[in-house]
Formats: sequence, structure tokens, C-alpha cells
Amino acid sequence: MEKEGMNKTVVLKSILWLCLGIIFILPVFLIIMNAFKPNNDILTSFISFPKSLYLENFSEAMRIMNFWTVFRNTLFVTVCTVIVASAVSFMSAYGISHLPQKTGDKLYTLFVVGQIIPFHAVMIAISMLSTKLGLTNTHLGLIIFYSGFYTSFGVMTYVGFLKSVPRELEEAAAIDGAGPFRTMVQIILPLVKSTTVTIGILFFLWTWNDLLLPSIMISDVNLRTITVNLYMFKSSTNAQWNLLIAGLVVSMIPIIIIYIVGQKHITSGLTAGAVK
Repeated sequence: MEKEGMNKTVVLKSILWLCLGIIFILPVFLIIMNAFKPNNDILTSFISFPKSLYLENFSEAMRIMNFWTVFRNTLFVTVCTVIVASAVSFMSAYGISHLPQKTGDKLYTLFVVGQIIPFHAVMIAISMLSTKLGLTNTHLGLIIFYSGFYTSFGVMTYVGFLKSVPRELEEAAAIDGAGPFRTMVQIILPLVKSTTVTIGILFFLWTWNDLLLPSIMISDVNLRTITVNLYMFKSSTNAQWNLLIAGLVVSMIPIIIIYIVGQKHITSGLTAGAVK
């Protein structure tokens, strides 16, 4: 009886996971499938299979949307944000972990508070500040604000791990003549490789997918990011769903590649600090 009950539990769990998998995968499958259909077929039946691979959708979408320009813009902003936000997060967390406990805890609390403030609460302030600082319609402005928002999460993730690193390693490096910066880069940074990869992947996904910040800071057509370009294309065209979906599929490719390559690091990186 006990074995039979365990088998039923396994079957129920398997069915549950299968249903959840279908729920998450089905929308992506439908999007990819409709990217190869002409517009009339999409309007007729969104769930039908394509009669033939209509590849003209992709070439036409890239031409009309000025796709390669916005792709380069998005890639530049995303990569720079990942580098800047990760570096600032690591150095801030390293400093906090070496401060006296009371001072370090107070600074850490400030970063926690920064993490819980929603972006929507400061949208107007960011718009006004970017205008006064001359950061509107610049990729630099996007990189600065993204990095500022992401640093809270990065510090929270790093601090838990850095506090568990034995101080003897740094003392040994100091005896060998290494200064604080060299110790931080050559001794401590390699120890948090998994956490750094995890943070980098998350920062990449968040920046690549974001619509709100570039929509309030970028109005120049040649400086737009992919999400803004897709949104504006949808707003300015008369139901050309085939081109919109084709552009959406192409914009998904870097995200899928990054996630597949770094998937194994995400769980281990996020739990490293808590476990240690």
C-alpha cells in the first residue's frame, strides 16, 4: 500500500510538472510557429500550423524596423550595463563585508531598501533628472540608471558569499605584498565566479527585455532599443502581425542562448551565499 501511494504521488507530480511545462512552453511555440506564416493566415487562425515557411517575414521585418541598428543599440547598452553594474555591485559588497558590523549592516539595509522600491515610483523623477543632466536620448543615461537599479540586487547577492570567505586568504596575500585592490581582483573575485556569472545573466535578461526605462528616455529613432522598437512598430502599423512576430522571435534568440548557456550557474550562484 505504501509503495502504491508513492507511485500515485510520483504520477501526480509528473502530470503537474507536465501541465506547467505546457503552460510555459505553449506561448513560445505559438509565437515561433506564427513567425513563419503570412499575415492573413495569422488572422484566420493563430493556432494552426504554417502551410509553408514564409521566410519573407524576417527579411521584411528587419528592413522596416531598422532591426540591425536597434539590435546593436540594445546589445551595446546591455553589455555595458552588465559590466558596470556587476563591477559596482562586487566592489560595494566587498567594501561592506570589510566594514565594522554595525556600519556594514546599515549600508546593507540601504541597498535592501533600494531593492524594494518599484521602478514605477521613480519614473517621473528619472525623466526629470535625465533631462536636467542631459542624459535624455543617450545610451550613457540608460547604462547609468540601469546600473543604479541593479546594484542593490547585486550587493545583496554578493555580500552573503563574501562574508564567508576566510580572512586568512587576504592576510596571506597582504604578506606577499598584494594591495587591497589586487587582493580583491586576483584572490576574491575568482572565488565568486559562479555568483558573478549568475548576476551577469540576470542583468543581461533584465536589460534586454526592459521597455519602461528606454521608453521614457529615448525618443530618437536611431537610438531605440529592441523592445521600444517593437512597441512603436505595433503602434504605428495596421495589424502587420506577421512582421511584428518575426521581429519578436529574432529578438528572443540572444536571450535564449544566454539562458541555456548559463542556466546551470543561476541556481548555484543565487544559493551560494545562503548555503555558505
